[in-house]
Amino acid sequence: MTRPRQDTPPSTPSGPAFVRSYYVTGGRTRARHVLRPETVLEAGTGRGGPGLAEGEYRQITQLCRTRRRSVAEVAGTVRLPLSTVRVLISDLVDARVLVLPVTTPYTPTDSPTGNRPSPQLLEAVRAGLALKWTDADVRAS
Repeated sequence: MTRPRQDTPPSTPSGPAFVRSYYVTGGRTRARHVLRPETVLEAGTGRGGPGLAEGEYRQITQLCRTRRRSVAEVAGTVRLPLSTVRVLISDLVDARVLVLPVTTPYTPTDSPTGNRPSPQLLEAVRAGLALKWTDADVRAS
């Protein structure tokens, strides 16, 4: 007696969820922007191109248009792995559909290292420079 054929692969790390994430990101595994789970997102002024106006991109955009959301909150709501959502959000930031607002303003501190801006402010400046000069090699350290 033979086993009945399964139309869908089993839900394992190499099963449908894994393949779907690979397909959704076009095989990319790294985001172009530093996006921590607590990074706040809000809707920008840009418009998504043909590929950015459908599916998961549309879901993410609609979530962020209603109110500010964290990367982790977006990942949980769209039910995709955090790494996958980071790649998708990075695409939307590049298209200016989403922006990374500076939620912690620069305030001087009395630390022994001197007055330094917050890491979030530096990341926002880096992301802005990377958008302005796309041919420059602006990497987060």
